[in-house]
Amino acid sequence: MQIIINGQPTPLEKPLSVQELLHRLGYLDHFVAVALNQECVLRRNYGTQFVKAEDQIEILAPMAGG
Repeated sequence: MQIIINGQPTPLEKPLSVQELLHRLGYLDHFVAVALNQECVLRRNYGTQFVKAEDQIEILAPMAGG
């Protein structure tokens, strides 16, 4: 199956929770905001919200600077 992460096609072998996906991408210890199909996912729902085929994910991390 395939999903889109920040505009890039990404293969997945099975549906994953947002938390599992962030862990695989190396974001586990980082503060990030996640949108799934243009809807914000609350941090408390990362473990129960699943990413499925053709879903579009946006992962936004804060940046320092002004």
